[in-house]
Amino acid sequence: MKKLNNKTLIFILVALVGIFVLVRLFRTPALESNLKTSLVTVDTSKVTEIKLWPGSESGSEIQLLKTGGKWSLKKGDKLYNPGQGVAGSMLGYFVKLAPQKMVSRKKEKWNDYQVGDSSTRVQMIAEGDIVADLRIGKLGFNQNQMQQQQQNFGQRGFEGAFTYVRLDGEDEIYTVDGFLESSFNLSLNDLRDKALLRIKKDQVTKVSFNYPDSGFVVEMKENKWRIAGQPADSNKMKSYLRQLEFKNASSFADDFSPSRQPDINLNIDGAAGPLVTLQAWKRDNDWVIASTQQPGVYFLSEGIFNSVFERKENLQPSMRK
Repeated sequence: MKKLNNKTLIFILVALVGIFVLVRLFRTPALESNLKTSLVTVDTSKVTEIKLWPGSESGSEIQLLKTGGKWSLKKGDKLYNPGQGVAGSMLGYFVKLAPQKMVSRKKEKWNDYQVGDSSTRVQMIAEGDIVADLRIGKLGFNQNQMQQQQQNFGQRGFEGAFTYVRLDGEDEIYTVDGFLESSFNLSLNDLRDKALLRIKKDQVTKVSFNYPDSGFVVEMKENKWRIAGQPADSNKMKSYLRQLEFKNASSFADDFSPSRQPDINLNIDGAAGPLVTLQAWKRDNDWVIASTQQPGVYFLSEGIFNSVFERKENLQPSMRK
């Protein structure tokens, strides 16, 4: 009787295992079975064009074009300078975009994960062929992973972040690692080069401020800063130059075309000669600024005018009582 029971139990166990295998193979949707090892694999060295249809731009097309090893930015019939590293950052995601998991095969789920027609779309083009075409949806977080990281290491960021994506022309929705939405759903202004000044303060030997009715020169003489032969405040001058080393302007004056000479010139020179020149034009309610480091680009002065075009008294030693 005992042997019979053991045989019966073994038979039941084998039957259950068989049923389990059959269910896995034939009856479950198997979202994780046959998961692609890579959604997109791109030889980034061959990519010459990136097309974007950002959700933030209501789907209007923006292009990044590579010509002669240099990237340019295009919208409509106008060309712009892209921000440094913008194209390289985008390409980095597409070297091998691996899925974490498939979350749905249903088209009616597209809007839930924001991978439908209103999503951000990205195309990579190499040698005239589309080598990647991706719909980028909303961001998600692996709560368990984030909580574990916070317990072990404290607040370290968002290593548990992922993005919902879909290959254009396919129904399946996947998750992939990282912040793709914030890297591709960008406006034209977000993508443009905002560099107004890039200098090394230790190379500067002379700064000439040419204002409408006045002007002054701060020059390095015998390792000391001087204004019209008189000592300048070296700490103030160092602080002024330090904040010019990496100066961005966040807004552009694309509607501006100079019809007269600039109202202000600021010339920055080094031992070997000119480093950069800034020019400014007064308008009714603002100033427009141009830099020789980005010829033909005009910036609005919002928040930067006073920090660049300094007053003489702010660079002189403070009067002691």
